[in-house]
Amino acid sequence: MKTADIRDKFTTFFEKQGHIKLASASLVPGNDPTLLFTNAGMVQFKDEFTGQANPKEKRVVTIQKCVRAGGKHNDLENVGFTARHHTFFEMMGNFSFGDYFKHEAISMAWRFLTVELGLPKEKLYVTAHHSDQEAADIWHNQEGVPRDHIFFRDDKDNFWEMGEVGPCGPCSEIFYDHGEKNSDPNADTSNCILDDEDRYVEIWNLVFMQFEKYRDGSEIKKRNLPKPCVDTGSGLERVAAALQGVYNNFDTDLFKEILEKIEEISGKKYKDHPLWMRVVADHARSASMLLSDGVIPANEGRGYVLRRIIRRAIRHLDLLGVTKTCFFELVDPVFTSLGEEYSENAKNRDFVVKYLRLEEDGFRKTLASGLKLLEKEIKELKKSKALVLSGEKVFALYDTHGFPVDLTQMILGEQGLSADDIGFEAEMKKQKERSKKAGDFSAAGDNVKDFYEIKETHGESQFRGYDCEVIKSKLIGRVSLGESDALVFEATPFYPEGGGQQGDTGEILLDGAVVGLVEDTKKPVDGVIAHITKSNFELEIGQEYELKIDSHQRQLTMSNHTATHLLQAALIKILGSHIKQAGSSVGPERLRFDFTHPESMTREQISKVEKMVNDQIKKAQKVTPAIMSKDEAMQKGAMALFGEKYGDEVRVIDVPGFSVELCGGTHVNSTGDIGYFKILSESSLATGVRRIEAVTSNGAFEYCDRKLRVLEKLETSFSAKDDVLLAKVAQLQESLQSQNKEIRELKDKLQSFSAQNLLENTKSLKNGTPYKHIEASAEDDIRKLGDLFIDKYPNGLVLITQKRGDKLGVLLKTFKKNKDINCSDLVKEIFNALGGKGGGKPDMAQGSVELNQGSEFVKQIQVKIDEL
Repeated sequence: MKTADIRDKFTTFFEKQGHIKLASASLVPGNDPTLLFTNAGMVQFKDEFTGQANPKEKRVVTIQKCVRAGGKHNDLENVGFTARHHTFFEMMGNFSFGDYFKHEAISMAWRFLTVELGLPKEKLYVTAHHSDQEAADIWHNQEGVPRDHIFFRDDKDNFWEMGEVGPCGPCSEIFYDHGEKNSDPNADTSNCILDDEDRYVEIWNLVFMQFEKYRDGSEIKKRNLPKPCVDTGSGLERVAAALQGVYNNFDTDLFKEILEKIEEISGKKYKDHPLWMRVVADHARSASMLLSDGVIPANEGRGYVLRRIIRRAIRHLDLLGVTKTCFFELVDPVFTSLGEEYSENAKNRDFVVKYLRLEEDGFRKTLASGLKLLEKEIKELKKSKALVLSGEKVFALYDTHGFPVDLTQMILGEQGLSADDIGFEAEMKKQKERSKKAGDFSAAGDNVKDFYEIKETHGESQFRGYDCEVIKSKLIGRVSLGESDALVFEATPFYPEGGGQQGDTGEILLDGAVVGLVEDTKKPVDGVIAHITKSNFELEIGQEYELKIDSHQRQLTMSNHTATHLLQAALIKILGSHIKQAGSSVGPERLRFDFTHPESMTREQISKVEKMVNDQIKKAQKVTPAIMSKDEAMQKGAMALFGEKYGDEVRVIDVPGFSVELCGGTHVNSTGDIGYFKILSESSLATGVRRIEAVTSNGAFEYCDRKLRVLEKLETSFSAKDDVLLAKVAQLQESLQSQNKEIRELKDKLQSFSAQNLLENTKSLKNGTPYKHIEASAEDDIRKLGDLFIDKYPNGLVLITQKRGDKLGVLLKTFKKNKDINCSDLVKEIFNALGGKGGGKPDMAQGSVELNQGSEFVKQIQVKIDEL
């Protein structure tokens, strides 16, 4: 049975049992900042399981895309070495939120596997938690599973909990027997035959959430949940292996086309190189799906994990003898194998191809230089009969040359060597800690349950701001946020921050008098709009107030928001379909738009984009919002944001013939309302991500006015206008460059002349090397001085120190073939001990140290030099 058929059968079966099919959540968790990636089917239902939110549906079925490649759940290092570890996999799941429980969940799982899929009952084994005799009895009495096919296991294997406190409960698992030929002869099965994990593979896990752990003083206690839930998960790849009669997941149809493409690219056979090809195939799936869900390769967080995955794949292609850029060629077979289930991801195919190509091009250069350096280090280790590469050298490969640590570890392991991981971590701590990316502000904070309670009691907040700027509405809830309050009204004209648009500000009035100022508007949980205020008045719950937005600020924000839509459409038309929004910020002052593009835009491209947007503004086109089904919106050509999850009905903003986007924000009625659009800057945000900042309306006119005033002053100063002014400025620049060149040449001559005395009276070291310590003045160019010394003494060594405020600058320079001294190693060794900073090359190193440590530095380096 093909995997596409398994997915369809699973969904259809549970829909017949009253379950509602929900789309897979994004691989970037939308409601759990503690997770790097969505790693299980239950992630999108976390609030329902914790009881913070009441579920819209009591029975749900999903096919969830998952990644386990970072954080607590990390299978990256196991891929290829085992038959069923993957960084990307698909989890089929059915969920009950306070509806059915053990009897029904067990019945449905067993019927699906044995009747719908036809798996032999005798090949299936089940487990239960040692305290859950009830589940064991249901398996035997209700489904007829023999007692010798039921095993009890402990908390480690068969008890699930969300954390130290919260919902928890026993598990019941279903295992498939792959036969005696696949047994692990070293497995200890004295307690349970299922401990032979090579032969018996878990294909389904049923979690019965029937308890809640809670803190009572210093104790953690457990009580029954009023509404027990069921959370199940079945690994598609594992089920497919059982149904297709293969032992290894990589031998299923999910990987067939990908592996065939790898064979074609490499000219080698899968049977001859299964490990390397499995790694490449697995990583092609996770890289394609992460990129198409909006994760961009970076040096931290999710982006760093993605970069590691891509680089490991390229390293294994390299082991297969593939040296050309080709990883992107696996994107098509990946999306073909995943079928129709993730059509939103497949739509981003061009973007994925472009970025995999860009990433591979960059890494192949790093790979070539890094391998060369690592090979040199390996030769030195073997020469000295050492087995461990120092943490300092591992860190240098990583920090200076961009060579991934896990790649260094892997290559060392291939040679029977290892890396000093503890030493590497110590070096990492010495490095300045990277600034941590601030998470999105949430008005909810630790009070998320309070907002859910307001929603459950009074229903969702009604947003009326598309048509109204002032309305009367009843205050239904207040949540303290420390120095401010979050006020919730039945309805509001205030737009809550979202989709890049800043939240509205404004006033709260009672009988015409202002009783509160709204400083910001947020959406702490779905369906609740919170007005952030530092009111000096105690507003009464149940009282009706007048809510009035700052209409001037709103109008400016709407101009910038609609202009952002026009900007994205123009970028796609001019730069290509790979353009995707990577972030935005829209407020009254300006707009910021981040987008995926591998290189800086040319001046000509920026001008074309600007002109195209302003042409749409001149046309004064009607901006039409419409509510429609998601399918209708997609057919209309609407663009959706990466990784965003949309409901069945969506709001579409249409600028006829130019831009169609899904957007819940506020917009102008006509493009003509924008007035004028001006790009302020285009810059790099990260590898493959660009940022445009721009202004519209009043902001654009004010910007142009400021520029014109500057131009008028220049025209007055130079007594010239337009092109004549440009010519005069160019002439002045040319004259200044010529004069600066003359000044530099004179300075060089003066330094050469004055340096002659400094270069005299060298002493000879033990090995015959001419040496001198020069104390340079503040005006001296110590690099030039070092060059002059080596010019005069081609086989010499010079130490130059120079006072610079509260620091002592240092330069140590020698001739390039001096094998007795490595300037960089020597300087770094002493600097590290004294808290200085420096480094360089074997023939020259520079740095600085605190002035009060200067004499000690000179003393220590002098001792080292005198030993030569």
